[in-house]
Amino acid sequence: MLSRWKAPQTLTQYAFESLLSSLLSSPSTAATAAVHVHSQLLTNGLLPPTSTSGYFNTKLLQLYADGGDLHSALHLFDVLPHPNIFAWTPIIAFLSRSGDHQRCLLTYSRMRAAGIAPDGYVLPVALRSSGSSLFAAAALHANAVKFAAAANLHVSNALITAYADSGDVSSAGRVFVTMDGRDLLSWNSMISAFVSTGSTEPALDLLRSMASVGYEPDIVTWNTILDGYCRVGRFAEAVEIFNQMTEPNVVSYTIMIVGHARSGNHEAALGIFRRMASGGAVPPDQDTLSCVVACCRHVAAVRAGREVHASGLKTLDLAAFYCSAGAALVALYAGSKLITTAKRVFDLMDPTDLMKRNALIAGLTHAGMAREALHHFREMQSRGIGTDPTTLASVLPACSIIQGKQIQAYAIRNYCELATEVYNALISAYARSGCIAAARSVFSAACPAGDVVTWNAMITAYGSHGLGGVAVELAWEMIQAGPRPNIITFTGVLAACSHAGLVDLGLEWFDRFSIDMGLAPEMAQYSCVVDMLGRAGRFEEAVGFIRRMPCRAEASIWGALMAASRAHQNVEFGKLAFDELLKIEPENAGNYVTMAGMYVRAGRWEEAKMVRRMMERRCVIKPSGYSWVEME
Repeated sequence: MLSRWKAPQTLTQYAFESLLSSLLSSPSTAATAAVHVHSQLLTNGLLPPTSTSGYFNTKLLQLYADGGDLHSALHLFDVLPHPNIFAWTPIIAFLSRSGDHQRCLLTYSRMRAAGIAPDGYVLPVALRSSGSSLFAAAALHANAVKFAAAANLHVSNALITAYADSGDVSSAGRVFVTMDGRDLLSWNSMISAFVSTGSTEPALDLLRSMASVGYEPDIVTWNTILDGYCRVGRFAEAVEIFNQMTEPNVVSYTIMIVGHARSGNHEAALGIFRRMASGGAVPPDQDTLSCVVACCRHVAAVRAGREVHASGLKTLDLAAFYCSAGAALVALYAGSKLITTAKRVFDLMDPTDLMKRNALIAGLTHAGMAREALHHFREMQSRGIGTDPTTLASVLPACSIIQGKQIQAYAIRNYCELATEVYNALISAYARSGCIAAARSVFSAACPAGDVVTWNAMITAYGSHGLGGVAVELAWEMIQAGPRPNIITFTGVLAACSHAGLVDLGLEWFDRFSIDMGLAPEMAQYSCVVDMLGRAGRFEEAVGFIRRMPCRAEASIWGALMAASRAHQNVEFGKLAFDELLKIEPENAGNYVTMAGMYVRAGRWEEAKMVRRMMERRCVIKPSGYSWVEME
């Protein structure tokens, strides 16, 4: 319609205003409309008289800004003798929409310096650009109070979000409480503010209050609560709410998938995705698929990864899918030693994309293909493709001690300060090569800025080299002055005590972590205790410990007991562990072979034959052993 519009011979002010107002209601064509109308009017000399040109230039400016043409909007802005709030607002809104938040706030400050009072439209726009700056949020709040805009519903809602984003939930709560009227967005914003800080109970209290005053929670409300439960690891409650939702959307599914993935429960995350895919009503988006591919990588679920790959190719734009999920796909295929497939995916993407390069190197390293990983790292250097700390952290596990030192020198030469992840990878690389002194030197350089991974890497390094006492001392130092220990620290200390034979000390630390520090033991920690007691020959205590566990023992627990029984040639407890393992994993050939070997060493040939016959009846086949020999 616009393309057929011709400038009339005369144009009244009313007609001009009507035309511009109708065009402003269609932002998608605003820029094209502005250019067309502006050029026609200039060509035909039909711009309104000077007395009203400021008004019409402001309207044209809005058209240009809404259409994304900032340059033309600023050109019109500059010819206005006295820009008013209606001229400043489109410029500020454009900068906020485009993510140029610093410039947005700077332009707002210029507007205030020009003596223009903010209103209920420009303040929420500026607040959306305050980000995590409490100073900016508070300054804008002061402006809202000064110019009597604080009571505006949109301003109040924006203030709640701005304070929450800056971490000041108390101020967000004060704004919420003092509001004269609230809408659904007000309630959702305040619930989201509590959730963002892990305050799930206040969020639930607000949910109940919301219902009591006649507001029904919408999908945004329920998704916010879901996110809150997942953030604090309360997955049982999250699943209960999720199952009660009549129409969960793609955000609901993504929250559940990402939440389980963050907690390391990748199998559960995949289960939710399968439920989403089988339902068919909610197609996954690129964020969902990217997370699911990452889950497949963690559990080495290549078949599921291929299904997700196919789903992404069918439902999403090729470029968009590979942009979001490409790195995870490369890492999945390379980590599963499907190098040809990984390279095929890699070749479909930008070869200079650092994230994709890092994924390929990390996947090759994980698959044990050190030479290929190092080849790609050197290729990056020879082609002038920049590296980052993630590149170095990905390639270091593939390095020998000499190569590790070379990469450390490269990092020092190219980075003013090494990133924590590089320090962590260096500690693990040196420890794996037996260079504990070098690992400790890197650890000392990393602290005090090192994170919990840094401390865990050093504790694990000491433990794996039989220096359990030193590992425990470092753990105690960590509690006193370092970051808060986590479940990995728990495992590292127990494993260190186990390898060093420090059984009583290990039991003491188990209680310290689980009771004093509130770290709920998982199967890995229980397995460490059983291994520790078993290595020391304290089988009665090990079995008693297993019987007292609050959860059912998995294969790793009984496997630890069986391995200790084999080491001590204790057939009685070996048989106990074997019987339990048959219930859990009857097709694991290793258990049969271990039990039969124990019987043979004890001279109990008939029992050994019986185990062998049991294997044959159940068609359990022992895989052939093999070794790799690398030759120059």
